[in-house]
Amino acid sequence: MKAGIVTITNGYNYGNRLQNYAVQEALESRKIQAETIWKTTNVFDTEAPAYIRKLYIKRFLHYHLTKEENRILNFHRFNKTYIKRSSYMIDEQIPEGLDSAYDYFIAGSDQVWNPYLEYCTAANFLSFTEREKKVALSPSIAIEQIPEKDKENFAKWVKDFRLLSVREEKGAELIRELTGRNVEVLCDPTMYLSAEKWRNVEKEPKSRLKNSPYILTYFLGDCEASYKIWVENLAEKNHMKIFELQNEENFGIAPDEFLYLIDHAACVCTDSFHGTVFSLIFHTPFVVFERRDNFKTMSSRLSTLLTLFNCLERTPEGVEEQDVFQVNFDYTDMVLEQERKRFKNFLDRI
Repeated sequence: MKAGIVTITNGYNYGNRLQNYAVQEALESRKIQAETIWKTTNVFDTEAPAYIRKLYIKRFLHYHLTKEENRILNFHRFNKTYIKRSSYMIDEQIPEGLDSAYDYFIAGSDQVWNPYLEYCTAANFLSFTEREKKVALSPSIAIEQIPEKDKENFAKWVKDFRLLSVREEKGAELIRELTGRNVEVLCDPTMYLSAEKWRNVEKEPKSRLKNSPYILTYFLGDCEASYKIWVENLAEKNHMKIFELQNEENFGIAPDEFLYLIDHAACVCTDSFHGTVFSLIFHTPFVVFERRDNFKTMSSRLSTLLTLFNCLERTPEGVEEQDVFQVNFDYTDMVLEQERKRFKNFLDRI
């Protein structure tokens, strides 16, 4: 059997690239050959061969690369190494022959159904193929309400899936309200792979923090002054360095290096869903901060995750200072094992 994965392929987000790899490997583990179909509708394709060649030439000639260009090249290395890419590409049109090239199509995971993303088009809902070939594997809607203008299309597209799952309880509730369908809530695909599997992928970055205990900070939203003060106090009291993942110096870190940094941190301070997920997988103590930016709230993803693993106290307000570096992962391991079994059962239904 052969499946084409339709997910978010533009940009350079750690969680996105790692969930793409996880979906691929999860399908392969059930003897389903998997390829990712690059989709460039409404976005600039940073993986376009001409653009990548231009960046490699600039690097070879020692031209200055911006932090964004350096990150793109490092993500390209990761994609080339780990992601099996389809020869088909979806742009403004569905390529001829795409439907017949695959036995199944997989929508997900990540925020592939977030209506506020310009990237979210009918193709994200596999509208180009028949019902029997459509599988939704832990896609995320990521928001609290579907905009009124999108409800009709959203309901029409979602109804047409043979197998339907989502990543958050809120997403399942929204789909029930729109379509009447009960939806299975599955874990993020990154949780399906073991820590051992992820450690086979991780890569040690060049870092000045080598052999030094460090607190890793990874904020996708605004890192407010109060957040910085909290982390700095924690580092000072425990004689640790702070590794800021999103600053100018470290912005080029690749997804496999991201895994290493979480795995070897003394603590992860983050507002990121996947920053939290990999902390759980690697048994790295973590503290979750409320995400602050101008985007629509996406708290449902983290609240579902923290509730599932009984970790709602792992916030700056909830965790006691003496317990920051102390986490009993026995319960989280038990939950992970249960979620992996549920995820496997869903895969077997394909």
